[in-house]
Amino acid sequence: MAWEQGRATVENLITTGMLERVPPNLSAAQSLVEVAETHLASALTLAETDTVLAYDALHGANRKALTAILLAQGLRPTRAGGHIAVYDAVLAQLEPPLGRDLATYHRVRRARNAGDYREEHDAVADDILADHPGCQKIVDIAKRVIGQMPPF
Repeated sequence: MAWEQGRATVENLITTGMLERVPPNLSAAQSLVEVAETHLASALTLAETDTVLAYDALHGANRKALTAILLAQGLRPTRAGGHIAVYDAVLAQLEPPLGRDLATYHRVRRARNAGDYREEHDAVADDILADHPGCQKIVDIAKRVIGQMPPF
């Protein structure tokens, strides 16, 4: 059985070289989700002392969770597609009803980029604590749908 929701978007991402087909790998996908869980815990540990690294951890958790969904389907982002293709592919396949739970992804990505590429980083520990539940939702979505969606 094929997963039809978002098929046109995913096929376009493959055609444009943003995603590529790989053998579906449920074990690797589950391992990525475990790493994402560890990143979420690390972000909380770092929130008070290093917000830049805490946002790296949140972003890593989000990216790995969404990549895990794709990997279980036999897809992965290319260097050209990067973090945006992962988000676009998963959003297309899960919206509705789960896409709104991905909203934190771009906010965290922007905060992470600000810490990496700007001299001043405005984030404080409370920002990490505010974004953490949204990132947990993204990881929880991955745990829920991996194994439920057939290979693409």
